[in-house]
Amino acid sequence: MTSMLYTANMKWNKKYLLRMIVGFTAYALGIFALHYFFKDKGHSPQGFWLILLPVLPLLYIAATIIRYVSDMDEMWRKVITEAMAFSGLATGFTCVSYLFLQDIGAPEFRAYWAFDIMWVYYFIGLFFSWRRYK
Repeated sequence: MTSMLYTANMKWNKKYLLRMIVGFTAYALGIFALHYFFKDKGHSPQGFWLILLPVLPLLYIAATIIRYVSDMDEMWRKVITEAMAFSGLATGFTCVSYLFLQDIGAPEFRAYWAFDIMWVYYFIGLFFSWRRYK
């Protein structure tokens, strides 16, 4: 019985792994196409539509992650959802709070820092949520 569950779970994970590989490949191709074609457009208004090329695969990746989490068992779905909620809220509060620090002389906030901060808070939230349900 355990081997059947393990085999079914491995097939299920491979399905989502394949979807993620397809999404990230499309994202990489979108970035490549954006850089390749945007130079030739000379910043024309039509060229700005190319910015959406990498965004569409990111929407697909987000939908895949949501499907993956919704297919998890109830406990892990709750742990992951709590970690994501903590990460989103803590990142938002950190970014807004940093604006006040910037007013008193802190270095300029770079938007890509928010993504890194989000992952740090996600793993902190995952640790505490996992420990609570352990």
